[in-house]
Amino acid sequence: MKNELGNEVKDIDIACGLLAEKQADDEPGATLDSQFFSFAKMGDKNRDGTTITLSNSDYWMRQATILDDKILTMVDTGHIFFSRYNKTEITWNEWLDYIDVLCMKKELDVERVKDMLTVCGLPGEKPVDIPQYRNFFANYKKKEKSVMF
Repeated sequence: MKNELGNEVKDIDIACGLLAEKQADDEPGATLDSQFFSFAKMGDKNRDGTTITLSNSDYWMRQATILDDKILTMVDTGHIFFSRYNKTEITWNEWLDYIDVLCMKKELDVERVKDMLTVCGLPGEKPVDIPQYRNFFANYKKKEKSVMF
């Protein structure tokens, strides 16, 4: 499929809604490392921003519309995060390596993903839908017990 510029569009571009091009003018001063610092500190004011947790990284990828539960899932990110690093937080250099490995395994364009992570805005600027798996069982009804004679 081709976009309005005649360039080839991959599934990740469609899933992400081509947000990187639309948002490029919104945050001219944002850099990937400044975004890392902001998302690493998210949720805990006492953090220094030098390491990021898997949940903060996943939130960042959701805000950038990279983690969409179709092409890239939380299972994918968690598997690579824990099997490769075996710890709860990773540093900037480890995170860059993590993004490279994730993109290689899911056949995503690394530069495109990094651009989308750079221009997605600060934490909480855009609504992020985090799936609540408990909702899947909210309407569960027990089966009637059958009486056996």
